[in-house]
Amino acid sequence: MDITHLTRRFSRHALARPNLAYYVWRYVANAGRTGRMLIGRMSDSDVRAIARELNTEGIVVGLADRFLTAEGRRALGAAAARIVERSSSEEVEAVVRGTGGDADRQKEFLVHLVSYPDGMPADDALLKLALDTKLLEIVASHLGLWPCLHSVGAWLNYPTDAPPELSQLWHRDPEDLKLIKVFVYLIDVDARCGPFTYIPRTHPFGADAATSPKLERKKRMPDERMTRFFAPGRWRVCTGPANTMIIADTVGYHRGGKPVAGKRILITLTYTSGSPISRRDLWVQHMPGWISSGIQKAAVRPLLVGPQPARKNGEKKGKKTRI
Repeated sequence: MDITHLTRRFSRHALARPNLAYYVWRYVANAGRTGRMLIGRMSDSDVRAIARELNTEGIVVGLADRFLTAEGRRALGAAAARIVERSSSEEVEAVVRGTGGDADRQKEFLVHLVSYPDGMPADDALLKLALDTKLLEIVASHLGLWPCLHSVGAWLNYPTDAPPELSQLWHRDPEDLKLIKVFVYLIDVDARCGPFTYIPRTHPFGADAATSPKLERKKRMPDERMTRFFAPGRWRVCTGPANTMIIADTVGYHRGGKPVAGKRILITLTYTSGSPISRRDLWVQHMPGWISSGIQKAAVRPLLVGPQPARKNGEKKGKKTRI
């Protein structure tokens, strides 16, 4: 059911309380997914505790082992090895040096390390990670419905001489009324590497979701403007060793951070409802034979059809460098 005529006006806006668009989004457009969430049972005993923290703060952070099953941990290991190896290839290093890649790419500080122009293979380790049952249950507990996988990626961030721009500035994400993004650091990330930074409780229905309507007037803001509303002591700077996992509702205010030394290599996964505001560009070649649960099937089923043409009034996308 397409309800974007109702929900699009709330893109990049954290609802302070449920409204008509939310009720239609959850209980009409996503009725089946909501029902399955409400009557389903959690397969892992600590999912509820993790979900409570996520629902209150908008973010949880820890080593990936806390959020994944044994199968998910194996998939992360396989995916990480491939991506880290790719990040040190001559092609990627040429882009970082400024001697290779697409000169028209939108984000000059970022290199995409995976690409699926012919669809994501059903046995890809990144797909197995994204469809880990424990991770999906955590996401579902926050969204209030069984989620859909919206996108999968991996990238390398590196220092540039330019001032902070685009995702390095404070913003809310536009994909859905509520959504979850997962980030997994594949190398150690300290304060110099541009760590992901989040302002807790600014997510939908969070205690600070409606702190200042004035913030909603701009899509992206520098630190000095955000400081007027939320002191830096309120910001959660997500440094950590390799295998640190961040699970966040990125309708809450966040920024990617700007590396000043070293680099940041990570995996990113995005989850939405079955009726997102932004269309999906990811698709999967066929239903994976290894899937064993309903929540996994529900997460991947919308991806079995290739990307559709962009809506006429949709946001234009800049070019990406894909290696």
